[in-house]
Amino acid sequence: MIGIIFLSYITSVLCAGGPMVTLPDGPIEGLLVKTLRNKLDCYSYIGIPYAAPPVGKLRFQAPQPVAPWKSTFMATDNKKICWQISSKVHLPQDEDCLTLNVYTPAKPGESKGLPVIVSIYGGSFTHGFASVGPNAGSNYVEAGVILVTFNYRVGPFGFLSTGDEVIRGNMGIKDQLHALKWVQRNIHLFGGDPQKVTIHGQSAGSASVTYHILSPASKGLFRAAIANSGSAIDNWANINGSALHIARGVARTIKSSMGWNSTPRQIYDLLMSVDAETIHSTGKYYAGFAPVVEAEHDGAFITESMYELVKTGRFSRVPIMIGFNSEEYISLAKNPAAVASLAKKYDDNPITLVPADMNADPNLKSKIGSTIKAIYTGGASFAESGGAPVRVRSDDAFIRGTIRFAQLMAQYADVYMYQFSYHGILGRNNLTCEGCGRVEHGEDGRYLYSGDLSKLTPSDAKTVQRYTGFFINMAKNLNPTPRKEELNQNIIWPKLIPANLNYLDIDENLSIQTNPRNGTYKKWVAVYDKYAQEPLLSY
Repeated sequence: MIGIIFLSYITSVLCAGGPMVTLPDGPIEGLLVKTLRNKLDCYSYIGIPYAAPPVGKLRFQAPQPVAPWKSTFMATDNKKICWQISSKVHLPQDEDCLTLNVYTPAKPGESKGLPVIVSIYGGSFTHGFASVGPNAGSNYVEAGVILVTFNYRVGPFGFLSTGDEVIRGNMGIKDQLHALKWVQRNIHLFGGDPQKVTIHGQSAGSASVTYHILSPASKGLFRAAIANSGSAIDNWANINGSALHIARGVARTIKSSMGWNSTPRQIYDLLMSVDAETIHSTGKYYAGFAPVVEAEHDGAFITESMYELVKTGRFSRVPIMIGFNSEEYISLAKNPAAVASLAKKYDDNPITLVPADMNADPNLKSKIGSTIKAIYTGGASFAESGGAPVRVRSDDAFIRGTIRFAQLMAQYADVYMYQFSYHGILGRNNLTCEGCGRVEHGEDGRYLYSGDLSKLTPSDAKTVQRYTGFFINMAKNLNPTPRKEELNQNIIWPKLIPANLNYLDIDENLSIQTNPRNGTYKKWVAVYDKYAQEPLLSY
């Protein structure tokens, strides 16, 4: 998963005496830079505090209002990021990390009523941070759209829970909620219209977008959504059954005398007595952090099954562009030995193909496993079926849940589903496997490129214009193709009809397709319909 969605190249000339905006919290000074492609004015405000530092007694708590300031705050760079469970990040990390960035074409004081995209990064709920650089929003600013990005807590600081009122969990997603409320209160000061907000996310950010669609707490904070490769009903997008076990494991890693029967209060007291570095160090052992369903209380974010909420239409019925990449787990093909090992595992023990959260009758799991195996092998073995193990992982991790969320949501709202199949040079992926697609998880984000199109191949440049254009049209028109355009082959992207499972295939040539994953998804639905026992949390 990728933590930085928008590519930025810091080639701007910064002006002395930057643009000034006076927020209710205090005055800020930003930067006037030039956009990367057409050298238009971009007013960038970077590192604005949107909540009180979640330190001391505020650790593991929902975000609180930021303290006002009187002196001008220099909103000119990203000073730090939230603690990460990642060995690839070399930026300063801190609990005091709740800041956001605004990139706008509007001069200070201009009331333009511009549409806004608020982007939520991915990273398995364990890593990721807001876009960097003063011109990260270039492609949107040039189109008259404001981009807002922000940091939120991840890993144990954002998603550890004891499953009760001691550490309720969901701190990171409540940070997101707090940022969305900040946008409602303040975006008009940057030329934006708070009634024209679109939320966007990739991977865990995409799951977060769908959580906000489902949560009553987020209702009215946005009017459209874009979800790339992830949903709240993906099996990795909650830790409901294992939250307390994970919390106990974190505590035991810090203090070996803590038992597996330690109480939530004992866990909390220990974690509040140590420094952030100590808690962070446990991440290498316990990376399974994600949202949880909370008990009813003031300030709860989600209190019911995500699957039941979307199935029964109890959500914000906003238009959504939602989809997946053609082979989310093609990265597995880098390691043929791992593919072979997975094939052997599935051949020797097909029951491992049965999703743990299907709630199936234990006596039927062997039969269910054999049925799922046949979906991918047609009666042969996995060892004889080329890339079948890769396709299983792609479906299980990202694709099946994303399609199901789209299909259920389409019963109540306008849904535009897609598959990103275009494999170009920007994608930087040369992996292949028999019967597999080519586009890996996160690869589509590289086609939100902000730079000089003349440096790209013609097909890459065309795909950048198309994909970015779909985002901009959602923000402006609540529809990715509001009119016929030659760039898009004069195609009008139809709304998803649940029974047809129609989607736009985004390849070098666009096309409207049905029956995604060559029928594999429909076969999975048949398995769930026959064997799954509701209520379900995921799919």
